[in-house]
Amino acid sequence: MKKKLITSLIALVLVLSSVLVICAACDTRDYNHTIYFYSSQGATAATETQKAIEAFQAKFPGWKVQHVRPGGYDEVRDKVSTELSSDMQPDLAYCYPDHVAMYIQSRQILDFDQFITSTETVPGKKVTTSQDDKGNITTTTEDADFSVGYENEEFTEDFYTDYLKDGYSQSFEDYDKYGYEQGKLLALPFVRSTEIMYYNKTALDELGLEPATTWDELWDQCERIHTKWPKAMPLAYDSEANWFIIMCEQNGWDYTTNDNITRPADHYQFNNEDTKQWLTELRDYYQKKLFITKQAYNGQYTSSLFIKGVANNAGGAVYCIGSSGGASNQSSNNFTVGVAPIPGSKRSDGTIDYSNISQGPSLCMFRCNKADNPDEKAKMTWMFVKELLDVEFQAKFVESSGYSSVRKSTENTQTYKNFIAKSNVKAEVVKLSAQMMQEGLFFVSPSFIGSSKARTQVGNALYLAMTGQNTPAKALEIAYRNCAGAVK
Repeated sequence: MKKKLITSLIALVLVLSSVLVICAACDTRDYNHTIYFYSSQGATAATETQKAIEAFQAKFPGWKVQHVRPGGYDEVRDKVSTELSSDMQPDLAYCYPDHVAMYIQSRQILDFDQFITSTETVPGKKVTTSQDDKGNITTTTEDADFSVGYENEEFTEDFYTDYLKDGYSQSFEDYDKYGYEQGKLLALPFVRSTEIMYYNKTALDELGLEPATTWDELWDQCERIHTKWPKAMPLAYDSEANWFIIMCEQNGWDYTTNDNITRPADHYQFNNEDTKQWLTELRDYYQKKLFITKQAYNGQYTSSLFIKGVANNAGGAVYCIGSSGGASNQSSNNFTVGVAPIPGSKRSDGTIDYSNISQGPSLCMFRCNKADNPDEKAKMTWMFVKELLDVEFQAKFVESSGYSSVRKSTENTQTYKNFIAKSNVKAEVVKLSAQMMQEGLFFVSPSFIGSSKARTQVGNALYLAMTGQNTPAKALEIAYRNCAGAVK
């Protein structure tokens, strides 16, 4: 029996060793001269990014960028996390701050400061394109040196500081434990988005209404909309998680915290009487058919409901709250689309809080331990990052997507000026987002290991409570258990 067990164990070890050898043999990546970039971009954004990739490759012959799109933000996070465990991580990836809070445990994140302040140059090719009077295009190439860092105060003065805040090391719990110094930039904003309230102006005009500015006003309007168009949905909201988090911020309710933490469970504060009361109210509104969310809409973005309109019993939504980055999906030929800030919450002192969440992809760089030239690889990855942050590219990306640029000078480009002068939904959204930023309305939630789980769980709690599948108290208790692993 003992001999048979030993034989079996030896066989198992041999099988596992063979699997590892096969997996290693399947790793065909060019770690030395190909930059692997993971993002959650859709087709339109990826097409624009391909132009930056081609510009980089023309500037630095011999270097390639492979753009991998695993899916949404969560899929990018999961793929990066898995690959970090086997030292096969990408060189650059889209991230949210709560993703970085997970990644720092690997100690493989590179801080951006060493490149931003560098006085080095790298050799490359300057490509110039000109066009004569007859329309003939001529391209010339000449040797050139390109600065690694930004000159003088270009970075500190041109990048919006509010967008940079959540990328510094001190934003992440135990950063020093994993070998990072205070004030190091671990995540660099690429573009930014926020929540926008899209509305059917044609329908509101018919009712003699202006866009609601507070939640109380919005719910009153939803009652009138439902009476006028029983088959329509007064309000559609894409992100259950964002809704929950924003309401906590606007009303001063507890959500998550990094303060006075003695055990991991202390981060999670959302299971409280305020949120239970609000979810109870939401359940009543849902039963009256005054709103719907993405999960309740079979997991589809509610913009597809919004653009139907309400004329001729089309059954669309009159209000739709969704990302500014999805503005291109909110245009409709069935009615006039308007855009407005999300409603605010009236606090006990009578003031109205219009706080809105700041989101959108940041960029995170990783060490390439399998490259023979890791320092050069990191430097060239950074040069590609600079291509993505180029003001002209930023202007074109904003125009194609509706996201907001992270650089002030983008607004000085002719591309941006021509775009912003248009009267389409994307242009209106970008102008509105800029106005909200100037008014200081944006906030970010604390980042820590498990903060992304909190987002997921409060979103699920909202859905389960509003649909009556669980009581608000039970939905929040389950969410807390799933985050903290114990009763509060």
